[in-house]
Amino acid sequence: MALPGLSTSAWTTDSSSAPAAAEPGVVPRPWVIGEIKASGLKNVKMSTIRGQTKARKGDLYDRPDLDRDIQSLLGMGEFERVGAEISILDKPVPEHFRKAAGGDKQVLLTFTVHEKPVVRKIFFEGQKKLSKGTLSDLLSVKTSDPYDRFKLAEDRRKVMAKYREKGFLDAVVNSEVRTDTAASKVDLVFKIVEGPKSRIELVELNGAKQLKAKKLLKLMKNRRKKVYVEKDLPEDVQKIETEYKNNGYLDVRLSTPLVTLSPDKTRISIALGVEEGRAYRFGETTFSGYLVFTSSSLRKTVEYRRGKIFSQEKFEDTIRGVQELYADVGRLRARINPVKTFNDDTGQMDVHFEILEGPISYVDHVDVEGNKATKTHVIKREVVVRPGDRFSASRVRKSREKIMNLGFMDEVDVDLQASPTDPDKVDLTFDVSEGKPGVLTAGAAYSSIDGLIGTLSLQHLNLFGRAQKASLQWSFGKRVQDYSASWTTPWVGDHPTSLGFDVYNTRRVNPFDTSMSAYVEKRTGGAIRVGPRFEEDKYQLNLTYSMARISIQNVQEQYRGTLSEGTSIQSSFSAEFARDTRDSIWDPSRGTRLSLGGQVSGGPFMGDIHYFKPFTAGQTHWTLFSVEDWPFVLSAYERAGYVTQFSGTKQVPVQDRYFIGGQDSLRGYSPSGEAGYPSGGKIYGVANLELGFPLARERKKTIVKFVVFADAGGSWDRVRDISGRIGTDTRNIKTDVGFGLRFVTPAFPIRLDYGYGLNHRNGERLYQINFGLGPLF
Repeated sequence: MALPGLSTSAWTTDSSSAPAAAEPGVVPRPWVIGEIKASGLKNVKMSTIRGQTKARKGDLYDRPDLDRDIQSLLGMGEFERVGAEISILDKPVPEHFRKAAGGDKQVLLTFTVHEKPVVRKIFFEGQKKLSKGTLSDLLSVKTSDPYDRFKLAEDRRKVMAKYREKGFLDAVVNSEVRTDTAASKVDLVFKIVEGPKSRIELVELNGAKQLKAKKLLKLMKNRRKKVYVEKDLPEDVQKIETEYKNNGYLDVRLSTPLVTLSPDKTRISIALGVEEGRAYRFGETTFSGYLVFTSSSLRKTVEYRRGKIFSQEKFEDTIRGVQELYADVGRLRARINPVKTFNDDTGQMDVHFEILEGPISYVDHVDVEGNKATKTHVIKREVVVRPGDRFSASRVRKSREKIMNLGFMDEVDVDLQASPTDPDKVDLTFDVSEGKPGVLTAGAAYSSIDGLIGTLSLQHLNLFGRAQKASLQWSFGKRVQDYSASWTTPWVGDHPTSLGFDVYNTRRVNPFDTSMSAYVEKRTGGAIRVGPRFEEDKYQLNLTYSMARISIQNVQEQYRGTLSEGTSIQSSFSAEFARDTRDSIWDPSRGTRLSLGGQVSGGPFMGDIHYFKPFTAGQTHWTLFSVEDWPFVLSAYERAGYVTQFSGTKQVPVQDRYFIGGQDSLRGYSPSGEAGYPSGGKIYGVANLELGFPLARERKKTIVKFVVFADAGGSWDRVRDISGRIGTDTRNIKTDVGFGLRFVTPAFPIRLDYGYGLNHRNGERLYQINFGLGPLF
């Protein structure tokens, strides 16, 4: 207890002031704390006070320590005011503190607090047109939070803005605070008078002659019958101006929009005036100030042609192209000054680019931020830019692509800052946003070949934070029963070499000739994969050894002379060399992947099945155009292969022949003899063309994509059987068209296609519904 008759020292600070200057007071400093208490607590616990302050019983304590603790308590946002009292206790100072302490008695430290009331409930009165959930999501103040009048005022403005956005231009929002002093709690009430909803009745563009007003007005968000959103109006005006400048009208002028509200406040009219001016065409393009590049190299960046209508967009794209060209050789500070001059003789707009190349910039530091589960070195090893390297924009872009290709990143932002120690150096920071690497999925799908199929899959793309991939998968149905597991690590030590294994146990009812259920194939086995990569993943060598026990059972009576029942062991080795320049392995929008390889079964690898199977594959992707950041991508695929038996194998087993049709080749045909050699070919070739565009995107990544496609191909028993003609004959090339959906997720990519065959024979079904997992190939 405090000694009677002795004064105390006291300090008080509120949330809008700083601590008072230190004063000697009547209690000598520094103090030795004997006890710690708090007064004024209602909703905040004493344990919270202890956790927020540094004061501890038995410690030496001084005024700077007290100031720090008071500010720490204020920083919690729970208190209006915080004070402290120091009282002397009838406890002697410990021996080891007697020289350091200001007095010979310990003290009682009492924090005196005045709590902010806690928000108990939040009410909306008068709200009808907007849901309470919608309004609640806007609020920064939540129940159980300390009451903050500034946050309440801001939330009132947010609610008002939401009503304006939804067309209630006359809405009034007030707030009321109902205080329960005894409980130190408040109820917040938003009182709303919604008023009538306003819609745009008329939008006029006066003065538009050379460009159609109807087309221009479609660019606006504030269109007829839409809800008027004031904040979108400047952007609407800018879109119209940009459209004019992209059509050569560089001198276009637009008036300030005149917005008129009807007397009953339900109808809005918007009037815009435009002075178009003359239309310009591109004239001669010249460059000066360049030393690093030749004039011809610079001209390759020009996005327009002489004599064409001047386009501001292509003009700005050209400037960016020149800047990117210089940034790729380290000239980050290159300056491009465009000078436009109207040529009276030609009637065209000549463009001259004055270039100040600037010094070369080098990379000083490379850092990674934002990673929580992933180890930093796992991300850094994908970065191809190293400290000391000359800066290269394309190599920075390549680094970002490699990080995204890990499969579990939602986004990777690159921050570029000048080095504080050297003006000719820059610091690079890759700020990553990790997604959910583990995915448990269950679903069902239907295909024309396999019927109803169920799937259950557990996948992890970032095991132990080391980018290792592991999966367990089960597919089941009347015709399918598949179990599989796999594991892959993308690096072995510090080497860019993947290592992985697969194990599987499958049972499938397979088609053959004209039957959809000709035989049952059971396959149990596994594979070991090794894949070294070279030149920053541009080149890959994929090596696989696999062994499987294969059983052919339940062969239909009419095929027993062709198909043999029994069990065999297959031991094989395959090698593939690939060149890959795609920007993404999951959803490419540009680049190619070309590969050549072969598989040897049996021979030196033993087993019962002996054959050699060379193959080739290629794919190319082009972004035709983009709507904002939604790309329309054209993709072309081709595959071809050949198989021949040797040693004791008299004919290639049925499971290793080429059957054309279904989800991975000709999607408008069944693999049961509708396309290609009925008994399975020894030679095949397939080409696919797809045009895809996003239906849903998130964080600049496509989640759902719609595609239209065309396929062509066939399989043959001998080279001399190949016919270059399209038709219904077995030797002819078959074609189809169709459309489909792509669910683009690295953990569980799904394809659903409807294919319509163009070269069916009489009696065959003209279409197929195909369900597949993974990319096309």
